[in-house]
Amino acid sequence: MRVLFSALCLSAVSGIAHADVIGIKGDIGLWRSDYAGDIGSAATPVDSLGYTDESNRFLHLSFEHPIPLIPNARLAYTDINAGRSVNWDEGSANSSIELTHVDGTAYYEILDNWVSLDLGLSLRVYDGRISLMTPETDESMKVDEVLPMAYALLEAELPFTGWSAGAEGNFTDFSDYQVVDYTLKLRYLFDSLVDFGVEFGYRNQTIDISQGMGADLTLDGPYAAFAFQF
Repeated sequence: MRVLFSALCLSAVSGIAHADVIGIKGDIGLWRSDYAGDIGSAATPVDSLGYTDESNRFLHLSFEHPIPLIPNARLAYTDINAGRSVNWDEGSANSSIELTHVDGTAYYEILDNWVSLDLGLSLRVYDGRISLMTPETDESMKVDEVLPMAYALLEAELPFTGWSAGAEGNFTDFSDYQVVDYTLKLRYLFDSLVDFGVEFGYRNQTIDISQGMGADLTLDGPYAAFAFQF
């Protein structure tokens, strides 16, 4: 965190890189994720609860400007809401995993040419709940924490017109939450008055909650999105 803070301060003071004009970019799409890990005080494996190939909607929107010192802004929304009912030899199990969250990020462009590097800080607001009911237990907890997170984006234009590739991530180890959330992406934009195109990639989110009933979950899988920039 000290390294990130130093980089942000250096960018703010010296204005290493900033957008030449006001710009808006974003994407909206669907993330197909599998679940691994466990939930509950008895560490019940989620693969025994039937979670696989879940559909999660998401939206990202960034606003960039040429004013030095003032950070750019990014808003992200991910809807994660799944429930399952399965039958075991010893009885049935009912569960739900809701990890819907909104990220508000302030970031600086450290590099802004064919290779771009953004560093910043996010506030992630979770609004969800995890529950598990089996013959042995009936547990539930709200997931409604506000988490400060480090943010980074590294992106490069490929030597093919319109193509770019990158990696993006958030990280925190705060209070009873440890979250690592990263994306590997490949994007193609048509060059027009409003650039638009498609983005494909892979996202992995690991969340370890050590309060309440407890949870140690990994959601990962491919995604596809409609992307735009102007």
